[in-house]
Amino acid sequence: MTKKQHPTASLKVDIGRFIDDIESLHNTLPLLMQLTGTLRKDTRKKYDDFMSENGKVIESTEKYTTYELGLEYISKSKQLRRHYDNFRNAYRLIPRHFVISLVAQYDSFLGDLIRFLFSVKPELLNASDKALPFTELVKFPDIEAAKEYIIEKEIESVIRKSHVEQFAWLEKKLNTPFNKDLPCWPTFVELTERRNLFVHTDGKVSSQYLSVCVQHNANIPSDVKVGDQVGATSGYCQKAYECIFEIGIKMAHVIWRRLCPDFLNDSDNYIIEITFALIEKGEYGLAIRILEFFTRKEIKHADDISRRIMIINLAQAYKWSDKPKKCEQILAQLDWTACEDKFKLAVATLQDEFVEACEIMKRLRHNKSFHKSFYRDWPLFRQLRNYDDFVKVFEECYREPFRVEQTTVDEKHSEQEDGRRF
Repeated sequence: MTKKQHPTASLKVDIGRFIDDIESLHNTLPLLMQLTGTLRKDTRKKYDDFMSENGKVIESTEKYTTYELGLEYISKSKQLRRHYDNFRNAYRLIPRHFVISLVAQYDSFLGDLIRFLFSVKPELLNASDKALPFTELVKFPDIEAAKEYIIEKEIESVIRKSHVEQFAWLEKKLNTPFNKDLPCWPTFVELTERRNLFVHTDGKVSSQYLSVCVQHNANIPSDVKVGDQVGATSGYCQKAYECIFEIGIKMAHVIWRRLCPDFLNDSDNYIIEITFALIEKGEYGLAIRILEFFTRKEIKHADDISRRIMIINLAQAYKWSDKPKKCEQILAQLDWTACEDKFKLAVATLQDEFVEACEIMKRLRHNKSFHKSFYRDWPLFRQLRNYDDFVKVFEECYREPFRVEQTTVDEKHSEQEDGRRF
């Protein structure tokens, strides 16, 4: 008989899919913009060249040039102009649709989170106003199918609310202030309201947009007024991606930890895995915001090791952000003297104590849970790898040359060990 998975297993899959989806959008946007920008320039050049070769200049200013064309050239000129206009408009619209798609992925993920909430706490459905008359109830094959129908109706109802109202709904259901200690909340509100402008008003500012943004202290220009048109620059799209990523991960794990305190270890490991991946990709600011939140004193962890790994990762994210003093401050929060050697190695490395780090390496060579590949793969050791004696010590410990291009991973690693990285 197959053992039924706990709902947190499905939630982890949902979180992973959410991350994959928004990262896909984020990673492809620059490529789309580059391609569209190139095509815009090419079609503009073809149009300008055609007009210069076949037209007579009637008027020329800094902003435009007027040509007189023979009748035989008008059709071709319109075709070339239309091609240019298409790519010019696409260059303007693609970032808008990025924002719309980003918020759409968040909305879909929120539906997954609500479904998880009801799967763990089905009694919360008792407060739902989605009632089924008996004539409808008898149409379902069993009570479980009827429950699923009500859940879907409840999800649909919540998703139709404004994003501010959705947070209020979650707060009421779980008695948890989700937008407390959430610095990106004003950014999130402005982003979701701007998405509404893109969908409904072609980006033209409405009185509702201004009212909601002012109410939630969103950072908007003081001179913006109703009827102004807003767009989405590359910088805005980057902030939008980071905001949705941060909001989604924090919300998911707060709900996870609030409803399933017996599964804190899984949540801890997944937070470590997510933020380690961000550090690997150089997305230090995003890693910092997530780790700052989950290393606060009031946040409970499954064990001391999990919190220490998060602290190490937070410290290195600051270090690679060229904030060495902040790195030192983070490390100073804890006493590392009684810790395992792997933590002492991490602290020594982040403090540029490379002589001490190499001595710890010699002791760690017998630790089966600390694989030699970590020295090559982990961002933590990027400066240690450049230390003069590092290669010599590595070869002394493992009786093999240190090669950066190696990709072999010991099959004996457990899933838990691989998930607890720094």
